[in-house]
Amino acid sequence: MRKKFLIGLLVVILGSVAIALVLANEKSLVTHPMGLIAEKQLELIVLNILLMLVIIVPTYLVLFFVVWKYCLVKKTGEYDPEHSYGAWGVLFMWLLPSLVVAVMGVVTWNATHALNPYKPIDSPIKPLTVEVVAIDWKWLFIYPEQGIASLNHLHIPEQTPIHLKLTADNAPMSSFWIPQLSGQIYSMTGMTTQLNLIANGPGNYVGKAVEINGEGYSGMTFSVTSTSEKEFQEWVMGVKKSPERLTKERYNELAQTSIIQTIIPFSDVERDLFRQIVEKYMYPTGPLLWKTSSSAN
Repeated sequence: MRKKFLIGLLVVILGSVAIALVLANEKSLVTHPMGLIAEKQLELIVLNILLMLVIIVPTYLVLFFVVWKYCLVKKTGEYDPEHSYGAWGVLFMWLLPSLVVAVMGVVTWNATHALNPYKPIDSPIKPLTVEVVAIDWKWLFIYPEQGIASLNHLHIPEQTPIHLKLTADNAPMSSFWIPQLSGQIYSMTGMTTQLNLIANGPGNYVGKAVEINGEGYSGMTFSVTSTSEKEFQEWVMGVKKSPERLTKERYNELAQTSIIQTIIPFSDVERDLFRQIVEKYMYPTGPLLWKTSSSAN
């Protein structure tokens, strides 16, 4: 019994150390936030974990104490079915977990509203609007103010609020997520959702779909680059020199079910393309109807 007790204790210690090492690794993106929203979300996660440990740690300490006292030191424990801790003992066992749950509820409620993905980020800098379209199995980013677009690549200036408007086109529900910059938000056919984020500094990040949506799910990723405002403008000018133009016909080609992981810049975008993608599902028999991904040639 003593040997089993020590093995159990060692497993708990080694498990805790292993978890700490994994989370400390830079590949654990959630624990290495590089944006304001991601930082606040990590703070909420850590706070809730600490609150739960208020219950978990004493429980494990009592567990090992009972095993040590009644199984290791005292070989045979006395069975007392009528044993009671009394009113105060029962109150303590129920009151402490209830208080922890209540505190977690209040903290999470406030944080959830503060981190509402639709809520604009307070900043003296004008937000940059980017329209995002999820198609099988690719991500299309349209910059309406700049008149350009990019497939599978999001380029943003640092310290600038980014306002994302998301939808999907004739595709299963997809979940948009940049672990180091934001939380996740769904993009759905015929609907629009919003997400606000900001990058603290320059860097390269990974974006992905986190909702299983078919054969190309694992490859439905995109790169994210955050640079200075000057470098961002240089990137915009570079994209404007691309021979690729995002016309309706070219879009219909992209919207066909396929796996494309390359980055394609578009120097020009069909006017109001994002709005037309959304509204063609609102007016299926009206003038806005045009070829969908399933009927594109």
